Amino acid sequence: MAYDDGTRYQYLESLDSARAVRPVRTGGGPDERAGEELQLQIFTEVLMTLALGREVVVPQSYAFDSFGFQQVAATVLRARDTRAPGERPFRVHLFGARSYEEAVTGILTRTADPADPFRSVLLPELNDPAAHGLDPGDVREQAASLDRLLNAEWLDPERAGGLALVLDEFRHLPRVAARPPARPQTLEELVVATADETSPMGRAAADLPELQREVHATLATAIRRLGADRPHAFHHRSRLRLPWPWPGDPAGRTPEEIVGGPETLGLLIEYVDTLYNLIVVDSIGIADTTLSTGLGLDDRRLAARATAQELALAQYRARAHPSARAVPAGNDADTAGPLFELKIGATDGLADARVRTRMAALRADAGDAIGTLLQARAERGRTAKSPFWQGVTRLRAAEDPLTARKALDAHLARVAAVLGDRVGLAPIGGMAVELVLTAAGAVGPAMATEVWKLPGLVGYPAMAAGAVGNVLYRKGKDSMVRRLSNRRLACALGRVVDVRN
Repeated sequence: MAYDDGTRYQYLESLDSARAVRPVRTGGGPDERAGEELQLQIFTEVLMTLALGREVVVPQSYAFDSFGFQQVAATVLRARDTRAPGERPFRVHLFGARSYEEAVTGILTRTADPADPFRSVLLPELNDPAAHGLDPGDVREQAASLDRLLNAEWLDPERAGGLALVLDEFRHLPRVAARPPARPQTLEELVVATADETSPMGRAAADLPELQREVHATLATAIRRLGADRPHAFHHRSRLRLPWPWPGDPAGRTPEEIVGGPETLGLLIEYVDTLYNLIVVDSIGIADTTLSTGLGLDDRRLAARATAQELALAQYRARAHPSARAVPAGNDADTAGPLFELKIGATDGLADARVRTRMAALRADAGDAIGTLLQARAERGRTAKSPFWQGVTRLRAAEDPLTARKALDAHLARVAAVLGDRVGLAPIGGMAVELVLTAAGAVGPAMATEVWKLPGLVGYPAMAAGAVGNVLYRKGKDSMVRRLSNRRLACALGRVVDVRN
């Protein structure tokens, strides 16, 4: 996409606050050992975004409530303050508010609204103070504003620091100039339409490839069991994650009991989460989107969830932008593969503590690399003399595939030189880019990779009902990471898309 001021934005589904939760131990305290894989995924996605001359756009609810965003923001903004004080790698998208502070005040007010509650993932104390040993009246008073909340005695330094850091960044930063659709879609209507055999998706289902057809049937059945005639129950997607009775179920069963088990429920959550994020990014209207499944190791489950994502994209586009160009997704076996993958060169018996040490080293290298990259980006005011921004300009100005490929190759070579040995950044065929973040050690190398196929260079295949492409998960050629590593710790499937195309 091209924007009036020349800025390009990237929306990252991995920042979803429902996914990027704060890991806690059984006793209630933070668990530093958990969530490292997701944090590394977020870091690599942010690093790739910055390397391609883009800014990360964050909706107000994720800016406030996503533990994953607050963690990456802390690393990026501290590196920025040291190396490139004028850079603004993040931009906030506001909906129904004139400022970030006003948006947060509205969110805090809704946490106590029984009719339309905002269920905070980062601050569950706001929704159920008594369950956390707090006085509900005191919590309501503290939630009157973010400034009061930051001074609450029960708020630990980690969360308070993250909230304050993001507030300070977005307090005076201009909002994204959004271009919302003429007719916004609602989550409930998108979900229940999936089970409607007369809808575009329903009519196309019989002609889908086998895996897509099976996943669609599973999703439609689950939605009917939950009650397609009660769409409002799907308005709050958090209900699918809660072990509480599903609204309107006469037997008082949980969502998992109704749909038939945790695997089906996980598939449905993946589908609904993607629909939700597509609604949000389309309300922004000026951002490309990185869609990614939840992390996992089970190839079959990952493939099914990636298919659920493809179906969600098809469902959304068929209803929100039916006139958009629609052709099947690409399936080049040389470039297809995991969007994110974390591996370590170690024996199967490697102790968990040593694995975490390697992962912590990856995080440290990510922070160093981001600082170096922000320093290169800070030359934006001297575009004519900046190799980084010259490369970005040539890439955006390319009018044919060959010119775009050459410009991309040249830009990646410059960025790789800036980043040094910590990060490998190179084309891997077509319009795909592979970023490899490495950290060596006595137990062997640890590597986190990110693979993007880039829309908007010369056009990228879009999705529509009846034209659902194959899942982007194949063996393909062995990359450096696949040759040097022998233990996969995490994997996410997905791709970069332009929702409106």
